[in-house]
Amino acid sequence: MSVEPENLILKYGAPGSSYPKDTGGPEAGFYRSWKPYLIKEGFYHFLLGLESYLEFQKKLSHLAEEPVGVSLALSCMVEVNVAGGILLQSTDLLEQNQSLAKKIAETKKRSLDSLWKGFREGTPIRIYAVGVSEPGWEGKLRKLSSNLENGLLSGTKSFITNGGEADVIFWVTKSGSENPVYLVQRQKDGIPAIRENQIQEESFPTDFTHLVSHIKLTLCEFPITETDLVLENYGKLGMELRLKELLSLVSLLIGKTKKISLEDRTVAKEREKLIEWRDSFLSSCNGFPDSEFLLSGFPYPTEGLLSALAEHWKVTSPQELKSIDPDYQLFVWEDSFTNYLIQKKKRNL
Repeated sequence: MSVEPENLILKYGAPGSSYPKDTGGPEAGFYRSWKPYLIKEGFYHFLLGLESYLEFQKKLSHLAEEPVGVSLALSCMVEVNVAGGILLQSTDLLEQNQSLAKKIAETKKRSLDSLWKGFREGTPIRIYAVGVSEPGWEGKLRKLSSNLENGLLSGTKSFITNGGEADVIFWVTKSGSENPVYLVQRQKDGIPAIRENQIQEESFPTDFTHLVSHIKLTLCEFPITETDLVLENYGKLGMELRLKELLSLVSLLIGKTKKISLEDRTVAKEREKLIEWRDSFLSSCNGFPDSEFLLSGFPYPTEGLLSALAEHWKVTSPQELKSIDPDYQLFVWEDSFTNYLIQKKKRNL
């Protein structure tokens, strides 16, 4: 009989603290403190082609069984799904592109290889975030206003998860009918790479997963070079990455509800049904899940478990679970793009 691995938070955490025993602390940053242990325990193996997406999801669930683990699982899943998804796409396209001049291709390959080290090596720690959403964009890429003119990038990103700790932000822009993605280096060798007159930054503390860093960031004529272009068109990839985030929230919910399931049979039954659905759905996925595959299972069936939780806590609806624990807002909040995906799925039925 297989033995379940020890929870990473219990294994490496300092008693009474949200941080690990031997590194970090608030001054180093929450996700940055934990990332060496995530690397050590194989949380980025999926990106490196060493395990399936299902195995990654199982790790997220196990991590989220501890209160601090929900915040850590959120930081990890966003970096893997979104930043990692962009890197995977960029690497694939570079390998397929035979028209690039040899010098440019070699420079881009070195840049991508350097970025991949952030998921393989614990020293130095590298954190990646992605800037997509903007004020008034309503979930529509065509409404983005960030743009590059004469090698200078200007624009505002309204909500960047992991942004406060990020060394590099993948910045989605607008250029005609396409959405190029550029690398914005916030930290280079531990030194801020952005001058004060080029940046305005505002942190966004949230009631839910309060240890996760969220920021609003405005750039004004930030210099960009040809090698900073990491992806020529974010386009359809955006749907795939958002669906991966939503599927990962299923795994976080499975983890978060484990302890409650031990005392409530209805919660236990609905939780087991959700686990069976996730495992069955992802077991049919060979390689990296694409948007078509992910959309086939959407919207993901969390309603039963959320309703059982509402009954357990004697609240009127799942939306009220956030009054019991702010982290539950993760599982009931719908943004405009999620609503768009729901409508798209209905049209395809």
